Amino acid sequence: MDIRQFQTFKSAAELGSFTKAAQALQYSQATITSHIQQLEVELGYPLFDRLGKRVTLTAAGKELYPYVLELLGAYSKIKHISDSEHTVRGELRIGASETMTVYQLGPVLSQFKRLYPDVTLSLHNDNCMPLREKLHSGELDIAVTLEPIVEDAGLIAIPFLESPLVFVGGNHLTGCSVEEVQSECIIFSEKNCSLRRTFESYMEDKAWTAGSHMEFTSMEAMKQCIVSGLGISLMPRMSVEGLLRGKEMTALRSDDALMFYGQVCYHKNKWISRAHQAFIDMVLGRREGVNN
Repeated sequence: MDIRQFQTFKSAAELGSFTKAAQALQYSQATITSHIQQLEVELGYPLFDRLGKRVTLTAAGKELYPYVLELLGAYSKIKHISDSEHTVRGELRIGASETMTVYQLGPVLSQFKRLYPDVTLSLHNDNCMPLREKLHSGELDIAVTLEPIVEDAGLIAIPFLESPLVFVGGNHLTGCSVEEVQSECIIFSEKNCSLRRTFESYMEDKAWTAGSHMEFTSMEAMKQCIVSGLGISLMPRMSVEGLLRGKEMTALRSDDALMFYGQVCYHKNKWISRAHQAFIDMVLGRREGVNN
């Protein structure tokens, strides 16, 4: 069956004439007759009574008519999804790490909703590894992560931001180096967090054996513990810049330059709609410290 056959059926039913249907659809009358005959053969029953120049629906045709209206309505909506290069609509499922949501995505989300009100936008916060897993499973369309450069053959990852990492502690450690405070309690993020894995890798390289430690799922809780002098941690500098300027915590001296990268990630086989591309472009517009 061809959608044109149903369009012809609808027009002939409403106009009561194959000739008028041909004029309305700009087909030849032979084409109209062929469409109806093909449809009747495929369905297995007559749709019209031919009464001279006028045609009327048979009982089967009358039963079919409302379904054809539904079909053509759905077809119109399907075409409408991409009927205008200036229209951005649809659903966009974004995943982001806590730090990127708090310190980078606020202005992006606000601007996106203002410019594209017809897009249904949802945001899911999680650690970087689970976010990438959700890209692979199709649960998310785009993830905005802060981590080492992503090396995943199944994903496209575009860096747009360099974010130095900094060792931090309470003000009682002002002027100390990382090596001098290794006996302090370690404030860790949870185990599937890129920051935790980077910290543990650093400690292993330095043969640094942790004594006591605490583990948190919230970056904000970690920062408050550090401000209270409960231990030391490794944090993205962007997340503690205000606390450092306000002298509520201190940056520990270190000769090692550790770096994370803000990245826009999506599956390499993902169809990128106008909504997806608009969001990606908006995030990449915030590029800092990386090559365009």
